Amino acid sequence: MNKLPHKIFVVFTLCSFLIPSLTLASNLDIDYNNLLSDAEAENHSSMSQIEIKNFLIQNNSYLKSYFYNGNNPGPADAPINSEEDYYKNRSATEIIYNAAWEAKINPQFLLAMLQKEQGLIEDSEPSERQLNYAMGYYCFDGQPCNPQWKGFGKQVRATALQFRDYLDNIYVRPHYPGKTSIIDGQAVKPENKITAALYVYTPHLQGNNLFATLWERYSFGGPGDISGGIFPDGSLIKAKDGEDVVTIYLIDRSQKRPFDSMTALVSRYDPKKVLEVSSEELAKYEDGGSIKYPNYSVLQGADGSRYLLDGMEKRLIVSDEAFRQLGFNPAEIIEANQTDLDNFIDGSLLTEGDLSPFEQLLRDMSTGGVYYVKDNQKAPIVHPSIIAINYSDLSIKEVTSKTLEQYTKVLPVKIQDGNLIKTEDEAKVYVISNGQRRLIPDEATFVGLGYNWSQIQTVTDRVLKLHDLGEELSL
Repeated sequence: MNKLPHKIFVVFTLCSFLIPSLTLASNLDIDYNNLLSDAEAENHSSMSQIEIKNFLIQNNSYLKSYFYNGNNPGPADAPINSEEDYYKNRSATEIIYNAAWEAKINPQFLLAMLQKEQGLIEDSEPSERQLNYAMGYYCFDGQPCNPQWKGFGKQVRATALQFRDYLDNIYVRPHYPGKTSIIDGQAVKPENKITAALYVYTPHLQGNNLFATLWERYSFGGPGDISGGIFPDGSLIKAKDGEDVVTIYLIDRSQKRPFDSMTALVSRYDPKKVLEVSSEELAKYEDGGSIKYPNYSVLQGADGSRYLLDGMEKRLIVSDEAFRQLGFNPAEIIEANQTDLDNFIDGSLLTEGDLSPFEQLLRDMSTGGVYYVKDNQKAPIVHPSIIAINYSDLSIKEVTSKTLEQYTKVLPVKIQDGNLIKTEDEAKVYVISNGQRRLIPDEATFVGLGYNWSQIQTVTDRVLKLHDLGEELSL
């Protein structure tokens, strides 16, 4: 993570953003030395993306249907060059979720900050300024906010990474655990890193009183991860014993999500990669929403809205013309209830004139370079092994350089989640999860996880290093 600039926050009047019953926590006993625990602040898997969306819906937040089109890379997209932008249209839900996972910060923490700073959780009609400076990041006392950090996506990601940096380097900050400071006339001695970090970000009692009030009122917090399972995200598993040895699940953000049909599975994943696990291990995962429909199905809700399923996302088709351009027949539309729709997170909108949302492999006839093309983006494929692992079912189409010019170049393609890889020169085996490579430390762990030696793919060192090193797996 790149260090982000230090931020001194201006405490401004927030009451206009909050419901009348929530001003200051005069009815709560706030411990200013311990606003919340470090474990709570770092529980980045406390909410799934769908749970974040439901929270916004419950609070009638404008963010429930807000999309931000700008520089907002996800955890697997973050450029190697920190000065490089990564533009994409993402929902507020996805931006919050991505920031939490990239910075390893609790999404509940980010939600509370969004309400504390600009009232965005409970405001159904926020101003552009509220959205553009959602976290008050780089807004100084008595000065206008820095336009370099303008934009919802920038604000959320920068704040999450800023708190990650605070937690990792708190003892070089003006407030740290064990140090007594006089804040607004009161002695405060933070008992943990996150409390100190909140005073670095907001060096006033009022703002932190408000944060603690929101944290309590939203019933946020609680220790630990939402799952005790050992399998990384992207794994395909099923029980080898017990009452149900048929259902196949995807491990998705520490939840197990059942496939309702084989077509729903094979349209997204290779069934040969399904691992057999004990029913006891399977039971450690919380139940997630079912994956009922094949990829690229068109679903229609009760209100007539139509969506294209794209992986684990649903993408709203904004008009009849956009639907026509996708090439679907109206007879292919599937009526879906709200629960089925809610099982898929919101993806970017599909509008008239958009480039194809269907994945393609295009080879530049002039250079021989192959790109993975989707929507308006082209991602270079740095080695043929990536094609063999990720896209064995796709054919390569020869095109001119001019054809490729219409697409925006983005970061190189990574190996898809759930795959096992190693290099020729080393015996170390990794599994790809959330775009990272996670080391499988020994044979006992490999066998214990149910992997098969024949599933290991050999890649070049360059391909391996496309993936940041994640947490080591253990039984």
